Amino acid sequence: MTDADKRLLAACLASLLALALLAWAVFHAPGVRHLDARVLARVSADRFGGLGGVAHPIADLGNPVPQVLLLLAGLVVALRGGRRGDAVAGLVLVVGADLTTALLKHALAAPRLDSVLGWAQVGEASFPSGHATAAFAMAGAWAFFFVPARWRWPVAAAGFFLASLVALAVIVLRYHFPSDALGGLLVVSAWTCGVLALRLESLSSR
Repeated sequence: MTDADKRLLAACLASLLALALLAWAVFHAPGVRHLDARVLARVSADRFGGLGGVAHPIADLGNPVPQVLLLLAGLVVALRGGRRGDAVAGLVLVVGADLTTALLKHALAAPRLDSVLGWAQVGEASFPSGHATAAFAMAGAWAFFFVPARWRWPVAAAGFFLASLVALAVIVLRYHFPSDALGGLLVVSAWTCGVLALRLESLSSR
């Protein structure tokens, strides 16, 4: 195992630890929960106005159909370039992150009520955000899929920016707390670092 692999695995573990601490805080620390709700109330204040109108189509990018189409397109790009390993890495990242978030949503589902949100409370199974997870995972996957290699970092940066907009949009629309979006990012961070470590290990062993 190379030093790069060790650093990536350490980053994976750090992301998992941060996710666990965040989950504990939003469910068991009243001060953190109230701050989360206050930020949500502020950001989502115009969800029925112009900002909400802009947020809806952006949030829809995290829905299953656009995500499946993006995944299929990415797989085609990678496979046509003869890079089966990159196609598998991107697929594992997306499926692994999305499944992890789905399981966590089910396991951690609990009411997070706060008076500052009034009647418009967020659903119980909201941590982590599935939309944020899907968007960030797709951004990471396209960094594997895309060619030529010199464009991978710009593609990753552009993907991260678009995924951040999706994450912000679901907060604006009051579908998720800010912590939910951050939780989705941490899930993807853990999977990205793990997949990268395995990919580099497989390349170095050839």
